[in-house]
Amino acid sequence: MRIGIIGAGVAAVGLLDALAGTDRAPGAITVFEGTAALWRGRAYQHDLPAVRVNAPPALMSVRAEDPGHFVRWLSQRPETMRFLDPGLGQPIVPRAMYGEYLEQTARASIDRLRRGGWQVSVVNDRVTDIAQQQPVVLRTEGGGAHPVDRAVLCVGSGRPRDNYGLTGAPGYVGEPYPLSRTVGEVDADARVAVIGSGLTAVDIAAALTSNGHRGPITLLSRSGVLPFVQQRPRPLTPRHLTPAAALELASRGPVAFSDVVALMRSELAGTGADFDAFAAEISGTEDATTRLRRQLGEVDSPLLGRRLLTMAIRTMGPVLWPALTAADRTVLRTGHFRTISSLSSPMVPHNARILLGLLDAGQVRLRTGVTGISAADTGFTVTDDTAWTADVVINAVNPPAYVTPQDTASLVTRLLDTATAELAPTGGLRTDPRTRALLPTGAWHVLGNLSADSMFIATNPPGLATEAMALAEQLAKAPAQDRGTPDMSAGSPGQRCA
Repeated sequence: MRIGIIGAGVAAVGLLDALAGTDRAPGAITVFEGTAALWRGRAYQHDLPAVRVNAPPALMSVRAEDPGHFVRWLSQRPETMRFLDPGLGQPIVPRAMYGEYLEQTARASIDRLRRGGWQVSVVNDRVTDIAQQQPVVLRTEGGGAHPVDRAVLCVGSGRPRDNYGLTGAPGYVGEPYPLSRTVGEVDADARVAVIGSGLTAVDIAAALTSNGHRGPITLLSRSGVLPFVQQRPRPLTPRHLTPAAALELASRGPVAFSDVVALMRSELAGTGADFDAFAAEISGTEDATTRLRRQLGEVDSPLLGRRLLTMAIRTMGPVLWPALTAADRTVLRTGHFRTISSLSSPMVPHNARILLGLLDAGQVRLRTGVTGISAADTGFTVTDDTAWTADVVINAVNPPAYVTPQDTASLVTRLLDTATAELAPTGGLRTDPRTRALLPTGAWHVLGNLSADSMFIATNPPGLATEAMALAEQLAKAPAQDRGTPDMSAGSPGQRCA
């Protein structure tokens, strides 16, 4: 079996680790990555210590069957406790440290695979085309040709989209990461406008502050909602909000969202909590600063509602999402995106305190209703209910699910043109939810949000790890392919590294 893995971020690391744990006959694995962020992805590059991960260690393992994998890795590093978040009672480490974990896990997985007889290589080039479909021959930007029996798209979500046509304008930052580079170029007194108010925007505000920024920072948000604040973990033993319940619902056919709500009602009733009061809390209309302050005060609350719902989104969501009725999926995606995303990926108390301090001091403000941003002779003009100016604009709006990353666009176009892949009506590539295989062919697989049956919120590392483990099991069962095709990668362009 010759496997081509396109992209070398979190999903690829999880897949390599999972493949190293299978017992199938060894074959060959080639990983393709066209950027310098090998194994780290765009968010976990070498960066400022102020740029932290957004989850406690127990929720960051890339080994699905071993949630403590990252925890044990951190336990060998005494410097970890420098990053203790008092609100969570756990260390919230810099993103760069998590990137180091990803790098070391990838290398350890490659060593295990090689000891088991696998041939593993990494090609520092971008896959842009296919030369033939049976067997698959991958063509790279540098002219290389690489035959594989199975190809896996692990391409992530890509860079932020330039929705205002600002690319090339002096002072516009289209890709914020690594923030050590982009923030370092911002004058300390500059008026900064950040497009977005999610976790990336919070990262930017924290990084600017750590770099001594004195000028005003404006977060531009369509919804005017900040991420929820993460609560201190507590033991959860759900009776109704379980993966088994999700599988049972999905097995009956199309699932109505009201059925999922009924499970949440039953779960909360078992804890003595009132569902209607909880629903009002998470969908409240209080202003963003008031909500932030309240949620910081509730970090150690004994009420379990938000913790249970966050857990359910992560553990039940991937099962239930493709089973929900089309009407319910549309309502959730269009009407409740920000609430569900904020619950699934809340900000850690460390960053929440920084942001609240900046809001209270008036250095950060949150504005809604932006209708346009244009580059002027010097700086930018932002239009909402008034017109005002900024010296620097930083794009912090991550692409939505199902959108093809810019660097993968030519390859996906080729897959569609050759009928190797099909677009789903609601976006994304059609896949078999059991095998992660592209439909209608089956020689290609997808990990992450490019798959049409994935949830509409960003897949977190444990979610990717679970998908990777399931895919590795499928690949281990796949029949061996014809090995008679000549190795067209020999002598082909494209630097290889271990």
